[in-house]
Amino acid sequence: MSTNIPKILSLAALTALATLSGAPQGPAPAAAQCSFNGLNGDWRANDGGTYRIHEQGNRVWWIAMSGDGGRSWQHKFQGTRSGDIITGRWADFRGPMGKGTLTIKVRDVMAMRRIGNTGSGFGGVRWWRGCNDTAGEPGRD
Repeated sequence: MSTNIPKILSLAALTALATLSGAPQGPAPAAAQCSFNGLNGDWRANDGGTYRIHEQGNRVWWIAMSGDGGRSWQHKFQGTRSGDIITGRWADFRGPMGKGTLTIKVRDVMAMRRIGNTGSGFGGVRWWRGCNDTAGEPGRD
């Protein structure tokens, strides 16, 4: 039994070093993983707003509000999705009362980017979301 002690200590030391070095330790715990149902859910955008997006079939719509609880602006959007492109119309119902069209490219279920618009006053260019809303804003692409 005493001959196994150095081996056990060596194994423990290697495990501790791997943990301290940030080496992968196997699959992430279930709490750190997440899944999404298409685009449905809450998104954040570079304009400081929160977007509650709904997708059903090829239809996409949202209600969005500014980061101050919607006191500065609120708007709605209705559009259609074809592949990774969403096109539609937006209109403010609180705030500057702008309206226009948007064309958005869906990168994946966690990131989108505006690629075209008409009208004035729409500030959102990038949208993102992550598990437990901790993803932060993605880099520019």
